[in-house]
Amino acid sequence: MDILRVQDLQNLINLEQHFFISIYMPTFSSGVDIRQNPVKFKQLLRKAESKLYDFEMRKEEVETFLKLATNLVGETKFWQNQSEGLAIFIYADGMKYFRLPFKFKESVTVSNKIYVKPLLPLFTGNGQFNILALSKNEVRLFRCTRQNIIEIELEDAPDNMYDMQVDDDAKTNLLIRTSNTVGPNQLVYNKVTQGQGNEIDYERKELTRYFRAIDKSLLNMEYDENIPLVLAGVEYLIPIYREKSNYPYIVEDFIRGNPEILSPEELHQKAWEIVEPIFTKDQKQAQKKYSQYCGQDNELYLNNLEKIIPAAFNGQIESLFLDNSISKWGKFDHATNKVQFHKEEKNGNEDLMEYACILTLSRGGKVFAVDKSKVPDENHIAAVLRY
Repeated sequence: MDILRVQDLQNLINLEQHFFISIYMPTFSSGVDIRQNPVKFKQLLRKAESKLYDFEMRKEEVETFLKLATNLVGETKFWQNQSEGLAIFIYADGMKYFRLPFKFKESVTVSNKIYVKPLLPLFTGNGQFNILALSKNEVRLFRCTRQNIIEIELEDAPDNMYDMQVDDDAKTNLLIRTSNTVGPNQLVYNKVTQGQGNEIDYERKELTRYFRAIDKSLLNMEYDENIPLVLAGVEYLIPIYREKSNYPYIVEDFIRGNPEILSPEELHQKAWEIVEPIFTKDQKQAQKKYSQYCGQDNELYLNNLEKIIPAAFNGQIESLFLDNSISKWGKFDHATNKVQFHKEEKNGNEDLMEYACILTLSRGGKVFAVDKSKVPDENHIAAVLRY
């Protein structure tokens, strides 16, 4: 699976090209069904090809434009290593793809902008969270959404605590003998108690090195991302990891017990019980603020897309609610701070609902893509402002 960050979305949005092809498709990650992945992708490429011809591109231009994607059809290893969904973006200068724990509805879009709206649920109230399953014998990292869980590789992390041992013969666990004149019983007592103390100190030292290596790998993968992390492990390991970790978004509660005996599905169920109140809390607090500001009739709430777009561009939006099933086409002029609406999609315009989301996320705001009934005022879009 690939990691998708808000910055990745912003980078895609900022690409300036004449044509983009955005392809979304559900994929199979195991079993004989994985053979369907390249077949389905090839069918979607044919649709993209047809759309390019509609823009009066010549056959040679179309073949050149789709060359990287066409070559991908034959990459057997790629298709054997999929998650729940695949997002592929093709443009004249290259191609980017993300294998994600999210089952996309199949679609092909050709426009002058990357179509990222199907990705927005990954960054909203039912968005992404991680599970880190810790034990001495193994470490597993899972990326999750409300619906899905997929294991991802912790690059450059040790497989287990014993990988971190510097000296396998280490003598560190040798019992310390102390001579005394009291008698044999006292000598035995010193051997046992001091030996146990050394063993505990040695184990904690090895755990510290082990956990720091895991944390370093996690931070490298999740740099500057506020994705909640749920820990899973026996109770005495968790505070040690918390103490040594620099990851800033570790959830307070954790999954108790040996994670080695829990399936990914069991871990996912237990973790969602922990993180659901967190996601719900943010949404409820935002709804409460909106109602409060609306009741006060102040200037800290908006429910008009024409005003929301400039506010989002200027970083004013703290929370944004929207009906993700609705598209509003048009253009935003940064120079004049004005929004132009168009009745339908055409080359040169963009989905302003999607654009408001990207602007909000890229400036540190929160987005809640929900049913229209859950948007404040039962409008298509609503926002709580910072100022």
